[in-house]
Amino acid sequence: MSERVRGPEDTIYDLVDVVEEGDPNPGDLSVRKPKIALVNPNLQEEMLKKVEETTERLVRELFPAIAERIIREEIERLKQ
Repeated sequence: MSERVRGPEDTIYDLVDVVEEGDPNPGDLSVRKPKIALVNPNLQEEMLKKVEETTERLVRELFPAIAERIIREEIERLKQ
């Protein structure tokens, strides 16, 4: 897949939400729909289990190396 290169004539847009402060009429709150995902409870349990497994695996892989580096740096700092 080729990347698109921005040309000098291309416009760059700042993607920000515009919120009017002090809006006297925020709209009918009972009409607004919640922005949540409805997920099958079994699927949600599977997702949480997978996230937990992945997190644990990453911590087991990365933590020892990071701890070792920090300990070695601290030992070197104390030697000086």
